[in-house]
Amino acid sequence: MVFSLLLGLVLCFDLAWGKLALIPSLLSLSLTIASLLVFRRKTQKWEIKSDAASWMAGRSWRRLHPRPARNLRILNRCLLWLPSICAAFVLFFLPVASHLIYPRGHLVSRYRFPAPLNWAIMKSRGECSIAWVFFSNESAARYGFTPIWFNHSFPSSATFGTTSPASPYRWWRPEREAVSGHTTHIAKSEFKIGAVDMNCWEYRDVYHYGLGDSTNPSDSGVFWQLLCSTEPNGRDFNLHASFLGHKEDIPDFYKVLQGATVSQ
Repeated sequence: MVFSLLLGLVLCFDLAWGKLALIPSLLSLSLTIASLLVFRRKTQKWEIKSDAASWMAGRSWRRLHPRPARNLRILNRCLLWLPSICAAFVLFFLPVASHLIYPRGHLVSRYRFPAPLNWAIMKSRGECSIAWVFFSNESAARYGFTPIWFNHSFPSSATFGTTSPASPYRWWRPEREAVSGHTTHIAKSEFKIGAVDMNCWEYRDVYHYGLGDSTNPSDSGVFWQLLCSTEPNGRDFNLHASFLGHKEDIPDFYKVLQGATVSQ
């Protein structure tokens, strides 16, 4: 049954966007249903006898061992609710749940960060990894609840990545400003992460949500962009971090970045 279904899917994708792409899928689905009905008909009598014998044996065991049977019944009920509880936890506490998969200090390799529990984390793996975080300090989201259920605006986002000491990678926006001599950033911050120098450029951008060249203020939003990079020293891995979001979330981004430490 599984083979027929997979075969139909393979043929369907092989004929993707073609006029006959639906035919293999329908044939494989029909074959799967027919196989299931035949299998059910052949094994129905045997399954009824087996289920009856199993139920009689279970009833006898429950009569002989009432206390273990009661404990087992309670355990089965708890296990029945466990998937729903886990799903609800991830649904309403997604930032906290992400920390169970990705430890809060290990956003990227070679650096450790004091990431708050209200930061939802996604990351790639590898020596030069990249992490994406989404967070908000509005309403209940500051306590680790999923921001989308309580906010009326998009949460702020940040990225963290590392490159090798010999990598020439730079943020394109500050580099373009240095080449053209036309400055568009409104502020620049400098601080140290251990013995490594970090530079951050701040930009204020207006994004239009409406179609076309809308001038309606309700169709526009002000977002702040921060681009941060360490100064290459040929010894330590370079750290690159960016922020895009609301102004009130910038202090938390800086707090995490300034609290980072270099790890080996």
